[in-house]
Amino acid sequence: MDKHWAYCSACDRQVEVAVKPAGRLDPATGEQVDALVCLEVGHTCTGALCPITDATPEVMRGALKDLRAEQPDSNAEE
Repeated sequence: MDKHWAYCSACDRQVEVAVKPAGRLDPATGEQVDALVCLEVGHTCTGALCPITDATPEVMRGALKDLRAEQPDSNAEE
C-alpha cells in the first residue's frame, strides 16, 4: 500500500492516506486516475465531508474497505 501523510483541516493535523491507482474517474476527461483514501476515517474523523478527498465518510469507508480487500493480506491492519 502506497502510504503518505496529508494535512486534514477537519482534524487540524496530519492524517495517513493511501494512493489507490486508477481508483476514480476524472470528471473532466473520463479517464481512470489515482485516488486518495484516508486511512483514519472512522478512527479520528469527525467531519461530514472529507477536505482531502471531497467525499462523505460513508464513501470513504467504502473506499477503505475496497482498498483493504485488494491487499494480499486483507485481514491485516496497516
